[in-house]
Amino acid sequence: MKIRVMVVEDEPPIQRSICQKIEETNKNFTVVAAIDNGKDALQYLKEHPVDVMFVDMNLPIVGGKELLDFCSNEELSVLPVVLSGYTDFEYVKCAITNHAIDYLLKPLKVQELKLVLEKIEEKIQKQYLKEKVQNLTDAVRGLEMFPTKEIPSEVNSSYSILLVSLGMCLYENERNYQEIFKNMDLEKAFSLIVPPENFWLVDGKSINEKLIFIRKDSIPDTNHLNQFFRKVKCSDIIVTVVYYKETVELPDIFSTYHLLQKYTREHMIFLKNSVLIYSSEEFRQDFSDLRNKIDRLILQCKNANIDNIIESFAQLLHLLTMRPIIQKEALRNIKYFVSEIYKLYPGNREFFEVEEDIQFILENYYSEKELLKEFNFLLKDIFGIAMYDSGDKKIIALKIKNYLDEMFRTNITNQLLAARFGFVPSYIVSIFKTYYGLTPMDYLVKKRIDESKFLLANSSLKIKEVANEVGYEDSLYFSKVFKKITGVSPKEYIRSEKIDS
Repeated sequence: MKIRVMVVEDEPPIQRSICQKIEETNKNFTVVAAIDNGKDALQYLKEHPVDVMFVDMNLPIVGGKELLDFCSNEELSVLPVVLSGYTDFEYVKCAITNHAIDYLLKPLKVQELKLVLEKIEEKIQKQYLKEKVQNLTDAVRGLEMFPTKEIPSEVNSSYSILLVSLGMCLYENERNYQEIFKNMDLEKAFSLIVPPENFWLVDGKSINEKLIFIRKDSIPDTNHLNQFFRKVKCSDIIVTVVYYKETVELPDIFSTYHLLQKYTREHMIFLKNSVLIYSSEEFRQDFSDLRNKIDRLILQCKNANIDNIIESFAQLLHLLTMRPIIQKEALRNIKYFVSEIYKLYPGNREFFEVEEDIQFILENYYSEKELLKEFNFLLKDIFGIAMYDSGDKKIIALKIKNYLDEMFRTNITNQLLAARFGFVPSYIVSIFKTYYGLTPMDYLVKKRIDESKFLLANSSLKIKEVANEVGYEDSLYFSKVFKKITGVSPKEYIRSEKIDS
Protein backbone atom coordinates (compact mmCIF):
# COMPACT_ATOMS: atom_id res chain seq x y z
CA MET A 1 0.00 0.00 0.00
CA LYS A 2 1.50 3.32 -1.12
CA ILE A 3 1.15 6.23 1.32
CA ARG A 4 0.13 9.41 -0.53
CA VAL A 5 2.05 12.56 0.40
CA MET A 6 1.43 16.23 -0.37
CA VAL A 7 4.32 18.68 0.09
CA VAL A 8 3.40 22.36 0.53
CA GLU A 9 6.55 24.50 0.27
CA ASP A 10 6.94 27.82 -1.56
CA GLU A 11 10.68 27.65 -2.36
CA PRO A 12 11.20 25.40 -5.43
CA PRO A 13 14.70 24.08 -4.59
CA ILE A 14 13.65 23.18 -1.04
CA GLN A 15 10.39 21.68 -2.32
CA ARG A 16 12.22 19.43 -4.78
CA SER A 17 14.68 18.37 -2.10
CA ILE A 18 11.91 17.45 0.37
CA CYS A 19 10.00 15.42 -2.25
CA GLN A 20 13.14 13.57 -3.29
CA LYS A 21 14.19 12.80 0.29
CA ILE A 22 10.75 11.46 1.23
CA GLU A 23 10.60 8.98 -1.68
CA GLU A 24 14.24 7.93 -1.34
CA THR A 25 14.06 7.44 2.44
CA ASN A 26 10.98 5.17 2.42
CA LYS A 27 9.74 3.45 -0.76
CA ASN A 28 6.24 3.05 0.70
CA PHE A 29 5.67 6.81 0.39
CA THR A 30 4.87 8.52 -2.90
CA VAL A 31 4.53 12.28 -3.42
CA VAL A 32 1.23 12.87 -5.23
CA ALA A 33 1.32 16.67 -5.10
CA ALA A 34 3.96 19.38 -4.66
CA ILE A 35 2.32 22.80 -4.16
CA ASP A 36 3.83 26.23 -3.52
CA ASN A 37 0.93 28.06 -1.79
CA GLY A 38 -1.77 27.37 0.77
CA LYS A 39 -4.70 28.31 -1.48
CA ASP A 40 -3.93 25.65 -4.09
CA ALA A 41 -3.19 23.16 -1.31
CA LEU A 42 -6.67 23.77 0.16
CA GLN A 43 -8.26 23.13 -3.24
CA TYR A 44 -6.24 19.95 -3.74
CA LEU A 45 -7.30 18.61 -0.33
CA LYS A 46 -10.96 19.20 -1.25
CA GLU A 47 -10.65 17.19 -4.46
CA HIS A 48 -8.06 14.45 -3.79
CA PRO A 49 -7.30 11.93 -1.05
CA VAL A 50 -4.03 12.56 0.82
CA ASP A 51 -2.58 10.52 3.68
CA VAL A 52 0.25 12.80 4.82
CA MET A 53 0.87 16.54 4.38
CA PHE A 54 4.32 18.10 4.84
CA VAL A 55 3.51 21.79 5.23
CA ASP A 56 5.66 24.89 5.65
CA MET A 57 4.14 27.34 8.14
CA ASN A 58 5.21 30.48 6.26
CA LEU A 59 3.24 30.22 2.97
CA PRO A 60 1.90 32.83 0.53
CA ILE A 61 -1.84 33.56 0.05
CA VAL A 62 -3.01 31.07 2.69
CA GLY A 63 -0.62 30.28 5.53
CA GLY A 64 0.32 26.94 7.04
CA LYS A 65 -1.72 27.65 10.20
CA GLU A 66 -4.91 28.17 8.15
CA LEU A 67 -4.17 24.98 6.23
CA LEU A 68 -3.82 22.98 9.46
CA ASP A 69 -7.01 24.56 10.86
CA PHE A 70 -8.90 23.55 7.69
CA CYS A 71 -7.78 19.92 8.02
CA SER A 72 -8.77 19.88 11.67
CA ASN A 73 -12.17 21.59 11.19
CA GLU A 74 -13.09 19.36 8.22
CA GLU A 75 -11.90 16.27 10.15
CA LEU A 76 -9.75 15.15 7.25
CA SER A 77 -7.80 11.94 7.79
CA VAL A 78 -4.59 13.56 6.53
CA LEU A 79 -1.63 13.43 8.96
CA PRO A 80 0.25 16.76 9.08
CA VAL A 81 4.01 17.18 9.47
CA VAL A 82 5.01 20.79 10.10
CA LEU A 83 8.11 22.24 8.39
CA SER A 84 9.79 25.48 9.35
CA GLY A 85 13.11 27.24 9.28
CA TYR A 86 12.48 28.65 12.74
CA THR A 87 11.92 27.26 16.21
CA ASP A 88 9.09 29.74 16.71
CA PHE A 89 6.95 28.91 19.76
CA GLU A 90 3.70 29.92 18.02
CA TYR A 91 4.44 27.54 15.14
CA VAL A 92 5.19 24.72 17.56
CA LYS A 93 2.02 25.46 19.49
CA CYS A 94 -0.03 25.43 16.28
CA ALA A 95 1.48 22.09 15.27
CA ILE A 96 0.60 20.56 18.65
CA THR A 97 -2.93 21.99 18.61
CA ASN A 98 -3.61 20.46 15.20
CA HIS A 99 -2.24 17.04 16.16
CA ALA A 100 0.77 17.24 13.84
CA ILE A 101 2.84 14.06 13.74
CA ASP A 102 6.05 16.05 14.16
CA TYR A 103 7.74 19.43 13.78
CA LEU A 104 10.81 19.36 11.52
CA LEU A 105 13.34 22.09 10.95
CA LYS A 106 14.65 22.85 7.46
CA PRO A 107 16.85 21.69 5.90
CA LEU A 108 15.58 18.18 6.64
CA LYS A 109 17.97 15.70 8.19
CA VAL A 110 17.62 12.25 6.65
CA GLN A 111 17.77 10.37 9.96
CA GLU A 112 15.05 12.53 11.50
CA LEU A 113 12.91 12.17 8.39
CA LYS A 114 13.39 8.38 8.43
CA LEU A 115 12.09 8.14 12.00
CA VAL A 116 9.08 10.35 11.22
CA LEU A 117 8.16 8.31 8.14
CA GLU A 118 8.40 5.06 10.09
CA LYS A 119 6.12 6.53 12.78
CA ILE A 120 3.61 7.64 10.14
CA GLU A 121 3.72 4.27 8.40
CA GLU A 122 3.02 2.42 11.64
CA LYS A 123 0.12 4.73 12.51
CA ILE A 124 -1.49 4.39 9.06
CA GLN A 125 -1.15 0.61 9.06
CA LYS A 126 -2.79 0.38 12.48
CA GLN A 127 -5.62 2.65 11.32
CA TYR A 128 -6.06 0.62 8.12
CA LEU A 129 -6.26 -2.63 10.10
CA LYS A 130 -8.74 -1.09 12.52
CA GLU A 131 -11.00 0.09 9.68
CA LYS A 132 -10.72 -3.28 7.93
CA VAL A 133 -11.77 -5.12 11.07
CA GLN A 134 -14.69 -2.75 11.58
CA ASN A 135 -15.82 -3.01 7.96
CA LEU A 136 -15.60 -6.77 8.02
CA THR A 137 -17.41 -6.99 11.35
CA ASP A 138 -20.19 -4.74 10.04
CA ALA A 139 -20.41 -6.76 6.86
CA VAL A 140 -20.69 -10.01 8.79
CA ARG A 141 -23.46 -8.51 10.91
CA GLY A 142 -25.22 -7.42 7.72
CA LEU A 143 -25.15 -3.72 8.60
CA GLU A 144 -23.33 -2.48 5.46
CA MET A 145 -23.30 -4.86 2.53
CA PHE A 146 -26.77 -6.34 2.96
CA PRO A 147 -28.84 -3.75 4.87
CA THR A 148 -32.11 -5.21 3.53
CA LYS A 149 -31.63 -8.53 5.32
CA GLU A 150 -33.50 -9.00 8.54
CA ILE A 151 -30.99 -9.38 11.35
CA PRO A 152 -32.20 -10.81 14.66
CA SER A 153 -31.80 -8.51 17.64
CA GLU A 154 -29.29 -10.91 19.14
CA VAL A 155 -26.87 -11.62 16.31
CA ASN A 156 -25.07 -14.93 16.54
CA SER A 157 -21.33 -14.19 16.47
CA SER A 158 -20.19 -17.67 15.32
CA TYR A 159 -19.57 -18.38 11.63
CA SER A 160 -17.93 -20.84 9.32
CA ILE A 161 -15.87 -19.30 6.49
CA LEU A 162 -15.58 -20.04 2.79
CA LEU A 163 -12.70 -18.49 0.85
CA VAL A 164 -13.14 -18.29 -2.93
CA SER A 165 -9.83 -17.53 -4.64
CA LEU A 166 -9.14 -16.96 -8.34
CA GLY A 167 -5.77 -17.74 -9.92
CA MET A 168 -3.67 -14.63 -9.39
CA CYS A 169 -2.01 -12.96 -12.39
CA LEU A 170 1.34 -11.34 -11.58
CA TYR A 171 0.18 -8.23 -13.40
CA GLU A 172 -3.03 -7.65 -11.51
CA ASN A 173 -4.35 -4.93 -13.84
CA GLU A 174 -4.36 -7.34 -16.77
CA ARG A 175 -7.32 -9.18 -15.27
CA ASN A 176 -10.58 -7.56 -14.31
CA TYR A 177 -11.30 -9.67 -11.23
CA GLN A 178 -14.34 -7.58 -10.36
CA GLU A 179 -15.92 -8.44 -13.72
CA ILE A 180 -15.02 -12.13 -13.31
CA PHE A 181 -16.70 -12.27 -9.89
CA LYS A 182 -19.74 -10.45 -11.29
CA ASN A 183 -20.13 -13.09 -14.01
CA MET A 184 -19.74 -15.89 -11.46
CA ASP A 185 -22.62 -14.46 -9.34
CA LEU A 186 -21.45 -16.14 -6.13
CA GLU A 187 -24.35 -14.88 -4.05
CA LYS A 188 -26.98 -16.39 -6.35
CA ALA A 189 -25.12 -19.71 -6.59
CA PHE A 190 -24.61 -19.97 -2.82
CA SER A 191 -28.24 -19.08 -2.06
CA LEU A 192 -29.19 -22.40 -3.71
CA ILE A 193 -27.65 -24.29 -0.78
CA VAL A 194 -27.87 -21.77 2.12
CA PRO A 195 -30.78 -19.39 2.77
CA PRO A 196 -29.75 -15.81 1.79
CA GLU A 197 -30.41 -14.47 5.29
CA ASN A 198 -27.86 -16.91 6.75
CA PHE A 199 -24.71 -15.90 4.85
CA TRP A 200 -22.82 -12.76 3.89
CA LEU A 201 -20.54 -12.17 0.93
CA VAL A 202 -17.53 -9.92 1.64
CA ASP A 203 -14.56 -8.70 -0.44
CA GLY A 204 -11.25 -10.24 0.57
CA LYS A 205 -8.12 -8.23 1.22
CA SER A 206 -6.70 -9.35 -2.16
CA ILE A 207 -8.54 -8.40 -5.35
CA ASN A 208 -8.80 -12.05 -6.40
CA GLU A 209 -10.62 -13.20 -3.24
CA LYS A 210 -14.16 -13.32 -1.87
CA LEU A 211 -15.19 -14.47 1.59
CA ILE A 212 -18.52 -16.06 2.49
CA PHE A 213 -19.52 -16.09 6.17
CA ILE A 214 -22.15 -18.70 7.09
CA ARG A 215 -24.15 -18.86 10.30
CA LYS A 216 -23.27 -21.94 12.34
CA ASP A 217 -26.85 -23.25 12.08
CA SER A 218 -26.62 -23.31 8.24
CA ILE A 219 -23.27 -25.03 7.66
CA PRO A 220 -23.47 -26.90 4.30
CA ASP A 221 -22.19 -30.44 3.79
CA THR A 222 -19.63 -31.47 1.15
CA ASN A 223 -22.26 -32.50 -1.41
CA HIS A 224 -23.90 -29.08 -1.20
CA LEU A 225 -20.51 -27.38 -1.53
CA ASN A 226 -19.79 -29.32 -4.70
CA GLN A 227 -23.21 -28.30 -6.01
CA PHE A 228 -22.30 -24.66 -5.36
CA PHE A 229 -18.89 -25.13 -6.93
CA ARG A 230 -20.35 -26.52 -10.17
CA LYS A 231 -22.39 -23.35 -10.52
CA VAL A 232 -19.42 -20.96 -10.23
CA LYS A 233 -16.71 -22.59 -12.30
CA CYS A 234 -14.92 -20.10 -14.49
CA SER A 235 -13.58 -21.35 -17.82
CA ASP A 236 -10.55 -19.08 -18.29
CA ILE A 237 -9.09 -19.03 -14.77
CA ILE A 238 -8.51 -21.46 -11.90
CA VAL A 239 -11.01 -21.30 -9.01
CA THR A 240 -10.05 -22.64 -5.58
CA VAL A 241 -12.60 -22.83 -2.77
CA VAL A 242 -11.35 -23.51 0.78
CA TYR A 243 -13.93 -24.20 3.48
CA TYR A 244 -13.23 -23.70 7.17
CA LYS A 245 -15.98 -25.91 8.57
CA GLU A 246 -15.48 -25.19 12.26
CA THR A 247 -17.22 -22.11 13.63
CA VAL A 248 -15.20 -18.97 14.28
CA GLU A 249 -15.95 -16.16 16.70
CA LEU A 250 -15.77 -12.57 15.43
CA PRO A 251 -12.49 -11.71 17.22
CA ASP A 252 -10.81 -14.67 15.47
CA ILE A 253 -12.01 -13.91 11.96
CA PHE A 254 -8.83 -12.28 10.71
CA SER A 255 -6.44 -14.89 12.04
CA THR A 256 -8.62 -17.60 10.44
CA TYR A 257 -8.77 -15.65 7.18
CA HIS A 258 -4.96 -15.49 6.98
CA LEU A 259 -4.84 -19.20 7.78
CA LEU A 260 -7.14 -19.89 4.82
CA GLN A 261 -5.05 -17.68 2.52
CA LYS A 262 -1.93 -19.65 3.38
CA TYR A 263 -3.77 -22.95 3.02
CA THR A 264 -5.03 -21.90 -0.44
CA ARG A 265 -1.52 -21.04 -1.65
CA GLU A 266 -0.09 -24.34 -0.40
CA HIS A 267 -2.91 -26.64 -1.56
CA MET A 268 -4.06 -25.10 -4.86
CA ILE A 269 -4.38 -27.91 -7.42
CA PHE A 270 -2.29 -27.61 -10.57
CA LEU A 271 -4.46 -26.53 -13.55
CA LYS A 272 -7.66 -27.70 -11.83
CA ASN A 273 -10.58 -26.04 -10.07
CA SER A 274 -11.07 -27.50 -6.62
CA VAL A 275 -13.05 -27.50 -3.37
CA LEU A 276 -10.84 -28.05 -0.33
CA ILE A 277 -11.93 -28.65 3.25
CA TYR A 278 -9.44 -27.03 5.60
CA SER A 279 -7.53 -29.47 7.79
CA SER A 280 -4.95 -28.59 10.41
CA GLU A 281 -3.18 -31.89 9.72
CA GLU A 282 -0.67 -31.99 6.89
CA PHE A 283 -1.19 -34.97 4.60
CA ARG A 284 1.92 -35.59 2.54
CA GLN A 285 1.47 -37.35 -0.78
CA ASP A 286 4.02 -39.85 -2.02
CA PHE A 287 5.45 -38.49 -5.26
CA SER A 288 8.32 -40.98 -5.58
CA ASP A 289 6.60 -42.85 -8.43
CA LEU A 290 6.06 -39.58 -10.27
CA ARG A 291 9.71 -38.60 -9.89
CA ASN A 292 10.79 -42.00 -11.31
CA LYS A 293 8.62 -41.39 -14.38
CA ILE A 294 10.11 -37.92 -14.81
CA ASP A 295 13.64 -39.37 -14.61
CA ARG A 296 12.74 -41.73 -17.46
CA LEU A 297 11.53 -38.78 -19.53
CA ILE A 298 14.83 -36.99 -18.90
CA LEU A 299 16.76 -40.07 -20.08
CA GLN A 300 14.82 -39.89 -23.35
CA CYS A 301 16.34 -36.45 -23.94
CA LYS A 302 19.93 -37.69 -23.90
CA ASN A 303 21.55 -37.36 -27.34
CA ALA A 304 18.26 -35.97 -28.66
CA ASN A 305 17.24 -32.76 -30.43
CA ILE A 306 15.10 -29.84 -29.29
CA ASP A 307 11.92 -31.44 -30.68
CA ASN A 308 12.48 -34.51 -28.49
CA ILE A 309 12.93 -32.32 -25.42
CA ILE A 310 9.68 -30.49 -26.18
CA GLU A 311 7.87 -33.81 -26.64
CA SER A 312 9.25 -35.08 -23.31
CA PHE A 313 8.07 -31.91 -21.62
CA ALA A 314 4.58 -32.42 -23.09
CA GLN A 315 4.57 -35.90 -21.52
CA LEU A 316 5.69 -34.37 -18.20
CA LEU A 317 2.82 -31.89 -18.30
CA HIS A 318 0.40 -34.72 -19.00
CA LEU A 319 1.73 -36.61 -15.96
CA LEU A 320 1.16 -33.54 -13.78
CA THR A 321 -2.45 -33.20 -14.91
CA MET A 322 -3.50 -36.88 -14.81
CA ARG A 323 -4.19 -36.75 -11.06
CA PRO A 324 -4.60 -33.88 -8.58
CA ILE A 325 -1.17 -32.45 -7.83
CA ILE A 326 -0.66 -29.28 -5.85
CA GLN A 327 0.72 -26.25 -7.68
CA LYS A 328 3.97 -26.04 -5.72
CA GLU A 329 4.74 -29.72 -6.40
CA ALA A 330 4.15 -29.18 -10.13
CA LEU A 331 6.47 -26.19 -10.03
CA ARG A 332 9.13 -28.24 -8.22
CA ASN A 333 8.98 -31.03 -10.83
CA ILE A 334 9.06 -28.69 -13.81
CA LYS A 335 12.12 -26.91 -12.42
CA TYR A 336 13.70 -30.31 -11.75
CA PHE A 337 13.09 -31.40 -15.37
CA VAL A 338 14.67 -28.23 -16.81
CA SER A 339 17.61 -28.31 -14.41
CA GLU A 340 18.38 -31.92 -15.42
CA ILE A 341 18.26 -30.98 -19.12
CA TYR A 342 20.84 -28.30 -18.27
CA LYS A 343 23.15 -31.12 -17.16
CA LEU A 344 22.80 -32.72 -20.59
CA TYR A 345 23.06 -29.57 -22.73
CA PRO A 346 24.48 -26.11 -22.04
CA GLY A 347 21.68 -23.55 -22.05
CA ASN A 348 22.31 -20.08 -23.45
CA ARG A 349 20.91 -18.48 -20.27
CA GLU A 350 21.65 -18.88 -16.57
CA PHE A 351 19.29 -21.27 -14.79
CA PHE A 352 18.28 -18.68 -12.16
CA GLU A 353 16.91 -16.50 -14.98
CA VAL A 354 14.95 -19.45 -16.34
CA GLU A 355 13.50 -20.17 -12.88
CA GLU A 356 11.89 -16.71 -12.91
CA ASP A 357 10.39 -17.42 -16.34
CA ILE A 358 9.00 -20.76 -15.16
CA GLN A 359 7.42 -19.10 -12.13
CA PHE A 360 5.91 -16.38 -14.32
CA ILE A 361 4.41 -18.87 -16.82
CA LEU A 362 2.83 -21.04 -14.11
CA GLU A 363 1.27 -18.04 -12.38
CA ASN A 364 -0.15 -16.48 -15.55
CA TYR A 365 -1.44 -19.37 -17.69
CA TYR A 366 -4.20 -21.74 -16.65
CA SER A 367 -4.57 -24.42 -19.32
CA GLU A 368 -2.39 -27.26 -20.57
CA LYS A 369 -2.52 -25.85 -24.11
CA GLU A 370 -1.32 -22.40 -23.00
CA LEU A 371 1.46 -23.87 -20.87
CA LEU A 372 2.69 -26.08 -23.71
CA LYS A 373 2.87 -23.10 -26.04
CA GLU A 374 4.78 -20.93 -23.55
CA PHE A 375 7.20 -23.69 -22.51
CA ASN A 376 7.85 -24.59 -26.15
CA PHE A 377 9.09 -21.05 -26.69
CA LEU A 378 11.08 -21.10 -23.46
CA LEU A 379 12.81 -24.45 -24.15
CA LYS A 380 13.70 -23.40 -27.69
CA ASP A 381 15.11 -20.15 -26.33
CA ILE A 382 17.28 -22.01 -23.79
CA PHE A 383 18.45 -25.06 -25.75
CA GLY A 384 17.41 -24.53 -29.38
CA ILE A 385 20.46 -22.84 -30.86
CA ALA A 386 22.95 -25.32 -29.40
CA MET A 387 21.04 -28.26 -30.89
CA TYR A 388 20.90 -27.17 -34.52
CA ASP A 389 23.93 -27.72 -36.74
CA SER A 390 25.25 -24.90 -38.90
CA GLY A 391 23.49 -26.21 -42.03
CA ASP A 392 20.08 -26.13 -40.35
CA LYS A 393 20.68 -22.62 -38.98
CA LYS A 394 21.69 -21.34 -42.41
CA ILE A 395 18.49 -22.70 -43.94
CA ILE A 396 16.40 -21.09 -41.19
CA ALA A 397 18.17 -17.74 -41.72
CA LEU A 398 17.62 -17.93 -45.50
CA LYS A 399 13.91 -18.67 -45.03
CA ILE A 400 13.59 -15.61 -42.78
CA LYS A 401 15.43 -13.45 -45.35
CA ASN A 402 13.22 -14.67 -48.20
CA TYR A 403 10.15 -13.89 -46.13
CA LEU A 404 11.41 -10.36 -45.37
CA ASP A 405 12.23 -9.77 -49.05
CA GLU A 406 8.73 -10.80 -50.06
CA MET A 407 6.71 -9.18 -47.25
CA PHE A 408 8.78 -6.05 -46.46
CA ARG A 409 5.84 -3.76 -47.32
CA THR A 410 3.73 -5.23 -44.49
CA ASN A 411 3.93 -4.67 -40.74
CA ILE A 412 6.55 -7.17 -39.53
CA THR A 413 7.85 -7.58 -35.96
CA ASN A 414 10.19 -10.01 -34.24
CA GLN A 415 7.13 -11.46 -32.49
CA LEU A 416 5.44 -12.10 -35.83
CA LEU A 417 8.59 -13.82 -37.15
CA ALA A 418 8.76 -15.91 -33.99
CA ALA A 419 5.16 -17.07 -34.42
CA ARG A 420 5.69 -17.84 -38.15
CA PHE A 421 8.96 -19.77 -37.80
CA GLY A 422 8.32 -21.37 -34.40
CA PHE A 423 11.21 -19.83 -32.44
CA VAL A 424 11.40 -17.22 -29.70
CA PRO A 425 12.33 -13.67 -30.89
CA SER A 426 15.85 -13.80 -29.38
CA TYR A 427 16.54 -17.03 -31.28
CA ILE A 428 15.30 -15.50 -34.57
CA VAL A 429 17.54 -12.46 -34.08
CA SER A 430 20.60 -14.55 -33.13
CA ILE A 431 20.40 -16.90 -36.15
CA PHE A 432 19.67 -14.15 -38.68
CA LYS A 433 22.45 -11.87 -37.45
CA THR A 434 24.97 -14.74 -37.60
CA TYR A 435 24.53 -15.09 -41.38
CA TYR A 436 23.55 -11.58 -42.53
CA GLY A 437 25.26 -9.28 -40.04
CA LEU A 438 22.02 -7.45 -39.24
CA THR A 439 19.03 -8.08 -37.04
CA PRO A 440 15.81 -8.88 -38.96
CA MET A 441 14.42 -5.42 -38.17
CA ASP A 442 17.59 -3.66 -39.36
CA TYR A 443 17.51 -5.74 -42.54
CA LEU A 444 13.83 -4.82 -43.02
CA VAL A 445 14.64 -1.09 -42.76
CA LYS A 446 17.53 -1.44 -45.20
CA LYS A 447 15.31 -3.31 -47.66
CA ARG A 448 12.63 -0.63 -47.47
CA ILE A 449 15.10 2.23 -47.92
CA ASP A 450 16.81 0.50 -50.88
CA GLU A 451 13.43 0.07 -52.56
CA SER A 452 12.43 3.68 -51.81
CA LYS A 453 15.68 4.96 -53.35
CA PHE A 454 14.85 3.12 -56.56
CA LEU A 455 11.29 4.52 -56.62
CA LEU A 456 12.40 8.08 -55.87
CA ALA A 457 14.94 7.98 -58.68
CA ASN A 458 12.92 6.10 -61.30
CA SER A 459 9.25 6.95 -60.80
CA SER A 460 6.97 9.96 -60.63
CA LEU A 461 5.55 8.95 -57.27
CA LYS A 462 5.38 11.62 -54.56
CA ILE A 463 7.35 11.13 -51.34
CA LYS A 464 4.17 10.24 -49.41
CA GLU A 465 3.26 7.65 -52.07
CA VAL A 466 6.74 6.14 -51.96
CA ALA A 467 6.52 5.91 -48.17
CA ASN A 468 3.23 4.00 -48.43
CA GLU A 469 4.65 1.78 -51.20
CA VAL A 470 7.53 0.56 -49.02
CA GLY A 471 5.51 0.05 -45.84
CA TYR A 472 5.51 3.40 -44.00
CA GLU A 473 2.10 4.89 -43.21
CA ASP A 474 3.66 8.09 -41.84
CA SER A 475 5.62 10.00 -44.49
CA LEU A 476 7.34 12.20 -41.89
CA TYR A 477 8.63 9.11 -40.08
CA PHE A 478 9.73 7.67 -43.43
CA SER A 479 11.70 10.86 -44.17
CA LYS A 480 13.36 10.69 -40.76
CA VAL A 481 14.40 7.03 -41.27
CA PHE A 482 15.54 7.73 -44.84
CA LYS A 483 17.82 10.58 -43.73
CA LYS A 484 19.22 8.52 -40.86
CA ILE A 485 20.19 5.71 -43.29
CA THR A 486 21.31 7.73 -46.32
CA GLY A 487 22.46 10.99 -44.75
CA VAL A 488 20.08 13.08 -46.90
CA SER A 489 16.34 13.70 -46.96
CA PRO A 490 14.14 12.19 -49.73
CA LYS A 491 13.89 15.63 -51.41
CA GLU A 492 17.66 16.08 -51.37
CA TYR A 493 18.09 12.56 -52.75
CA ILE A 494 15.71 13.30 -55.65
CA ARG A 495 17.59 16.52 -56.49
CA SER A 496 20.97 14.77 -56.42
CA GLU A 497 19.69 12.02 -58.73
CA LYS A 498 18.39 14.59 -61.24
CA ILE A 499 21.74 16.40 -61.24
CA ASP A 500 23.66 13.16 -61.79
CA SER A 501 21.43 12.18 -64.67
